[in-house]
Amino acid sequence: MKKIILLFAISLSLFSALAQEKNGNFSIPVMNWNMQVCGLDNFYPTYLADPLGPRFEVSAQKTLYSDLEFDDNVNNDGTYTGKLVIYPGVRISLFKFTPKSNPNLGVEVDLGLVTPAFMRGGNHDLIGYDGIYYFAIAGKPTEWLALRFAKHHVCTHIGDEYNSGNVHSPIDYDPNTTLFPVRDDFIVSAAVRPLWFLKNPDLDILMVYGEFGFFVPGSDFMGSRQNKPHADAWFNFQGGAELEYYLPWKYTGGVYAAGNISAYQLNAYSPNLSLQAGYIFPQEHGKRRLRIGVNYYNGRSLINQFYNRKEKFIAFTVAMDV
Repeated sequence: MKKIILLFAISLSLFSALAQEKNGNFSIPVMNWNMQVCGLDNFYPTYLADPLGPRFEVSAQKTLYSDLEFDDNVNNDGTYTGKLVIYPGVRISLFKFTPKSNPNLGVEVDLGLVTPAFMRGGNHDLIGYDGIYYFAIAGKPTEWLALRFAKHHVCTHIGDEYNSGNVHSPIDYDPNTTLFPVRDDFIVSAAVRPLWFLKNPDLDILMVYGEFGFFVPGSDFMGSRQNKPHADAWFNFQGGAELEYYLPWKYTGGVYAAGNISAYQLNAYSPNLSLQAGYIFPQEHGKRRLRIGVNYYNGRSLINQFYNRKEKFIAFTVAMDV
């Protein structure tokens, strides 16, 4: 019920934001500042190669290796069709305050979510469903730097494949199916555009970023903080870089490449690598973009129910910026 209420509230906010974007941004003057309520433009960027970041994407994945697969002879010279993953996601700037002298700078209250649904390739049987949410204070003190402090929540739910039927996997029974992992982290983030100092907008194509996440026991206005099943694994790290280059010929779009590496204490800081590259459809520079590309991933299972298992895949992706 809580998820239904949350999705309903976000849907209402999204409709409001779409209406504002269609009719132009509506700002309320507050002394030397302007306040915007409910918009779709965020100060802090979305990471293109972050496998758990909010995005609106479809990913058709071909499994190269996996510790945990069902009803397939993967890793034993068998045929495996992989997974289809749908990522319905949204980001909303709930409240944004910008100085009248420069609307590109300021602070905001930032809300985001993505609810990936994992399905077996071929029959699209649901094998996992996650909820990833964050609530943050973010801002841009300068044109080349963005900062964010977020409360980040990850919860996971098994699909129908794990509750019934014949299971043919490397193990007969996986105790993870009873654990329902939950993570409530605080995350400090920074993103930098180092080529901004060249003072040429056409060359401002690189962004680098880093994050430090930590769990603090207790509760806050959003409820009790949980860290299941590993209550003592408190830390995680993430960093990456990405390039976006628009081709010089009009109506030809652009290209992008991005890399992300992460490590979690609950996985003994084993590195997780995600690489993406592809094509940006012709659209106005700096606005939301439609992308097609390929993704390579090697690390902990992205189905958070099986976070302590390994997987490696290549994927074809279609994504829209959020």
